[in-house]
Amino acid sequence: MEILKEALALRDYTVGIRRRLHENPELSGVEFNTVKLICDELDKTGVEYVNIKDGGVLAHIDGPVPGKTVLLRADCDALPIQELPCNAKKPKVCVSKVDGVAHMCGHDGHTAMLLTAAKLLKANQDKIKGRVYLLFERGEEGGGNIYYIMKHIQENDVHIDACFAEHTDTSLTAGHLACQPGPAHAGAVSYKITLTGKGGHGSRPDKSNNPIDCFVSIYEMIKSIRMNYVDPTVVLTNSMGMVQAGAASNVIPQTLTFGGTCRFYDADAGNVFKQKLVRIVKTQAELFDMEVAFDRLTGPILPVINNEALANVGADAIRAAMGPDAVQPKALNMGSESFAVLTKYYPGVMMRVGVGNEEEGMTVGGHNPGFDLDENGLPYGAAAYVAAGLGYLDYDGEITGEPYNEPIEALWQFTDQSTPVRHDA
Repeated sequence: MEILKEALALRDYTVGIRRRLHENPELSGVEFNTVKLICDELDKTGVEYVNIKDGGVLAHIDGPVPGKTVLLRADCDALPIQELPCNAKKPKVCVSKVDGVAHMCGHDGHTAMLLTAAKLLKANQDKIKGRVYLLFERGEEGGGNIYYIMKHIQENDVHIDACFAEHTDTSLTAGHLACQPGPAHAGAVSYKITLTGKGGHGSRPDKSNNPIDCFVSIYEMIKSIRMNYVDPTVVLTNSMGMVQAGAASNVIPQTLTFGGTCRFYDADAGNVFKQKLVRIVKTQAELFDMEVAFDRLTGPILPVINNEALANVGADAIRAAMGPDAVQPKALNMGSESFAVLTKYYPGVMMRVGVGNEEEGMTVGGHNPGFDLDENGLPYGAAAYVAAGLGYLDYDGEITGEPYNEPIEALWQFTDQSTPVRHDA
């Protein structure tokens, strides 16, 4: 099978799917038209699938004889971001037609690449030594819909031996991919907290109780957690991206709400941050006579740690299909990923697909209104899905990992997440 040649021949198909999705994005949990597109394309390709309510689409392709199973995953939801019409240098080839919603993290490309991989695998079904699962995940951007996917997998005894996922990356150019062992995406603690004091006129602060004063004290103490309680050799960051209080300079507000995230690769360090955060907020709220409400406090969300043996198998397969220089090293990524749920249960690898192009202005990272991707990189991602998946099924060596056999409810309790909102009828 000439994987790359066949993927490049389907470039127009891949780009066409990506643009349809990009122009018609849907937010987490309500990807109804997106799911319909995915199902329609799988029907055309002749691939069997199940549409998991509030979870996503799980398809499968069997080879001529039973064997191992590998799952290839793509996400399909968009972000609540107003897209800019231009990237870093010039107008984009296509822009979201939905006000305030856009694929600013490349999920449109992920879905297009996996649908292309489905066509490639179906056309070469006789070369599959076992079964390939294709997962189109809904609600990756904080929706938690992977919960319903895992419920389906566990309740229906779906057997998975290993899994791969892909993420577009503008720090790599088209034709280059990263598939390396070790840390791939950070874990997270996410928080949103409201302080309630006593509002009043700015001329008489003595008759009020300003939540801003309490917040300033909390903010300074949270910044000290990293230095005072976490091993300096451990990777951990904290950022506060939201503070809301008041509307006039001469009015003391009644409430203040702040929120942020902590990122890490060691869940124990994340737990330390979470515990200290709670203690700081509670003690300072008491000191300042504030009421406090934890509107959101989740985590430690798990990091994605690529399985070493599986990453090497995937990288070797990609090099064999695309050439020795196709796989490139990649620096640590501090963003979080729901793929961590799958890698908790099964050996897994998150690959990065190059879609950067400095000359064309495709240099901005994800979750930014100026994000844009080089569509020339998408066929390589489609080929990488196929190469890595078949490479694993062909591999006779052992892939080991620490088994986790608990129900998804137990993992959700550990990560302190609430059951995701349901939108499907």
